[in-house]
Amino acid sequence: MSDFDVLRWFGSHKPGAVEDVLSRSYGGERTPYEWLSRAVSSSAKTVLDLACGAGAMIDRLQRDGRIVIGLDRSEEELAEAARRGRGPLVQGHASYLPFADNSFDAVVTSLGVGVVADRPRFLSEAARVLRPGGVLAALTPSMRPANVEDLRLVSRLASYLRVTPHVPGITEFKARQALGAVGLTKAEDARAKYYFDVRNEDDAKLLLGGLRTPADQLRVGAAIEFIMGRASEETPLRIPLAMRRIIAIK
Repeated sequence: MSDFDVLRWFGSHKPGAVEDVLSRSYGGERTPYEWLSRAVSSSAKTVLDLACGAGAMIDRLQRDGRIVIGLDRSEEELAEAARRGRGPLVQGHASYLPFADNSFDAVVTSLGVGVVADRPRFLSEAARVLRPGGVLAALTPSMRPANVEDLRLVSRLASYLRVTPHVPGITEFKARQALGAVGLTKAEDARAKYYFDVRNEDDAKLLLGGLRTPADQLRVGAAIEFIMGRASEETPLRIPLAMRRIIAIK
């Protein structure tokens, strides 16, 4: 999926759609958002949620004595964040952040680094607003880890959709080189697997509404039929979603 296709996907889908999927995806007792939030030290007093979307990370990062600011370019996503009671929020472009140098103890981004058209500029701006010693924590989709059963299921879904279903974003890029180019040092590049449980048609629609899927609704409908042929309230179909967490220090 090209950067243009990713941006077009976000422009055409319901605000908060990705959050609705990831907030119901679990690896053990944790969601990907909780995994990302653990990268932020309890001592961080100022945190920027970059490309925040509907603000999923804002709730998870709030602490007494901490300020968490969400920034996104989409008016629709920010309106959804406000509707969900999240803030403060700033509308702006991630490549031209309206903040002074060395403003934040931590910058987090759930999917932002994987969907932006200009990743070097995105990372450069994140590094600029971080204080020395500050942490950048990013979440992106991944194609691994996966076992044989995961691959078999994803392949069947892909045969209906004609695209590999995963959370929108570029799945693989060389993190160390990209981070080093903007003065950041990679501290971690880890991967984990989560599962979204489908029990009924509403679950299937919610899942496909938040994943990278084609515009062809006939294909989406066929994928839903396939899912529903294998899912039930008693025995949900577990859809694997592999994620990657990248942590860097300034």
